[in-house]
This record gives sequence, C-alpha cells and structure tokens, in this order.
Amino acid sequence: MSLHISMTEDADKAYRSQKTRNFLAALFTALLATVLFGLLLYAVVIVIAEPDKPEVVAYVTSNEDGPPTDSPVTPERVTTRPVASVQNHASIITSNSVSDVAIASVDIDTPDISDLGQSLELGVDFGAGVGDDLGAEGGGFGSDSPGGSSLVGTFYDLKQTSSGQPLKITDGEHYAIMKKFVDSGWKESTLSRYFKAPKKLYNSHIFISHRSANEAPKAYGCEDKVKPSHWIAIYRGKVVAPKSGTFRFVGMADDTITVRFNGKEVFDHGYSYASLGLYMANGKNFKVMDGTTKNDVLKRQIQRSGIYKIPVTFYKYKTMGHYNTRLNGMAAGAEFTVTANEVYPIEILISEVPGGGFSAFLLLEEIGTKDMKKDKEGNPILPLFRTNYALPDPASNKGIRPPFDPIGIVWPCVK
Repeated sequence: MSLHISMTEDADKAYRSQKTRNFLAALFTALLATVLFGLLLYAVVIVIAEPDKPEVVAYVTSNEDGPPTDSPVTPERVTTRPVASVQNHASIITSNSVSDVAIASVDIDTPDISDLGQSLELGVDFGAGVGDDLGAEGGGFGSDSPGGSSLVGTFYDLKQTSSGQPLKITDGEHYAIMKKFVDSGWKESTLSRYFKAPKKLYNSHIFISHRSANEAPKAYGCEDKVKPSHWIAIYRGKVVAPKSGTFRFVGMADDTITVRFNGKEVFDHGYSYASLGLYMANGKNFKVMDGTTKNDVLKRQIQRSGIYKIPVTFYKYKTMGHYNTRLNGMAAGAEFTVTANEVYPIEILISEVPGGGFSAFLLLEEIGTKDMKKDKEGNPILPLFRTNYALPDPASNKGIRPPFDPIGIVWPCVK
C-alpha cells in the first residue's frame, strides 16, 4: 500500500505568500546596499580624493635675504663632502586660487665642507659632538666663558708649591722643568708639585701682542698670589680637521710656545724651547737653524727633537720689529697631515721665564696652497689657528705682531 501526502490549498497559498515576501525583502536589501555603497564610494573618491586644485605661486628669495652673521666666512676651495648652502635659501610656496602652474627645476650648488666659516654656522654635525654654535669667545690668555668651541687652559706658577710655599728657581731650572714635561708626554703630574690656579680659561686662538707678563696671572685670577715670572699655561683640547691636507704651524713667543698635535711635538719657537730645554734667542743658534752657519752639535740636538729639519723656514714681517733679529722672525714648524672630519688632540704650552713682557702668536700654513696672500717681501699672510669664529681684540692687534688673514678655516673643538 502506498501513502500520498499533499498540502492543502490554504497551506499552499500561505507558502507562496511567504516565499514572495522573502524575495521582495531580499531584493529591497540588495538595492539598499547598492545605494549605500554608491554613496560611500562617492564620498571617498569624489569628495575626499579630488579636492580643489589651488594655484601654486613660487617665490625664490634672493641671496641678500639670508640672516646676517658676525662670523667670518672661509672661502676655501677644496673638494670634500657637500653640506647645506648658505648662499641658497628655500623656495616659499603659497596657495591662492584654482589654476595650474608649472615650476621650473632649480639647480642648487652646495659648498665644500672645508668652508667651515659658513657651513658650521648652519649646524654641521661631524658626529663627534660639534653643534651649530661654535661661539666667538677666546683670544689673549682666554675667556671665563666655557661655552662654544674652545681649548681649556690651566695655569701653573713654578715659584711656589701647590700649598703656596715659596720656591727658588733659576731660568735653567725653568727650562729643565718644561723639557721634563714635554718628554713625559705632556703629563701634568710632572707639574703637580707647583701651584695651580683654581680658575680655568677657555681659548680659541693664541694671538697675544706684547704686554706685561702679569696679564697671565691676572687673567687666571691669581695676580695676588703669583708674580709675573716663571709661569706656565697649558691649553688642551680635541679638534676636528675641517679638511684633508698637510699643514704646519707658524709662530713665535717671548718667551715660549710649544705645540703638540696628535701626540707629537710639531712646533717650538721662542726665546726658549721647551722641547730642547734651552735658551735659544741668539743669532748664532738661528743661523744654524736656517742653514747659514754650521754647528753639528746644535744641529743634531735640534733634529733629535723631531720638530725641525734644517734648514728651517723663517718669515720676517716688518711689523715684528726686534723679533726679526732676536728670533730670526716667525718659524715654520713640522708638517702634519690630517683627514677631514677626523678628531685630533692638540696641546699648546706658553710660558714666561724671567718676567717683564710677554707675547705669543700661532698661525697656520697649508702646504700646497696656490692662491696664498703675500706681503711685499713675499712672506705669506696666514690665517690664525683657531677653534671658533673669534678674532683678536683690536687692542691686541697693535704694536709688535704679525699680519694675519682674518678669513681662514676653523678647527672646532669636541669633547
């Protein structure tokens, strides 16, 4: 027997009605979703993605619109890594109304990194602690201000102990103390027996025209304790080479100036030589140095110091007065080679022996420079060796002193 099941007429009507409602609901939902998606697409693509196109007007400032600077610039011409240009300022773009405009490309030349007189003022960072503010402090025996890029100076009096007890000292003993210090590798422990001024000074260059030897203890704040003789001041720091090249120091002192660069003595010229422990200021000694007189003993002694090879180069400037005869003028030291952006330690010793007057000058000569300025006698007009933008005070640039080029590269100090 077979069983047949079928819906009643009322059930069939209800089923068909429900099916129709479901279809209409699904169709309405699909249409509503399509409309909403279209509205969303319009909002994203039309409203957001295509805003009004503004007119673009470009203005390029002139070179004269740059910020003024009191710092000297350095027109060195070498090929090194480029930095931001001080001569080209950014274009200013402003919006006005709707239209299209074509802006031509602009080629910008960048200066060499050797031009630190400009580039460092813009904030060149060598990755060794050099910031954008090298400062303009220093000169003479130094400044109280520790800011900026400066060597740090320490002052010793050889006439008294560290506790202030008086000591008797001769000129010969003074020379021997300096030589012991130099031979020790410039260890200040060799001077620990002597009075040390509590105050430190910060100096960017050595250009001290002739003045009372009392100016040194006065600058270090100990003139009430130190008489103006038998004192030593030592300036230390680490400098960044602004360019690759070969250089030598040129200078003199009354009485002593000695320079150690990258762990080696490279300059020593004055009435007394710290590297030799000798009083040198007589014509015969310097005639041996410039090769016009023979003295094999002194020649070997001078060459043994490692600073000079005979004949030594001397420059005699008209403004140097009696130093041209007493010291044979300004001496040129040993050549040394540096690599741009590398850090090198430098130490400078200056000293007064018998008292009276003092002067010291330290310039820098670049070997192989073709466009070097010269005076009428053919002597080069050299820049200062300096660690920031400071130049000698006008009061220091009078009387017996060498001429110098105020435009020159800067060797910034780092910690």
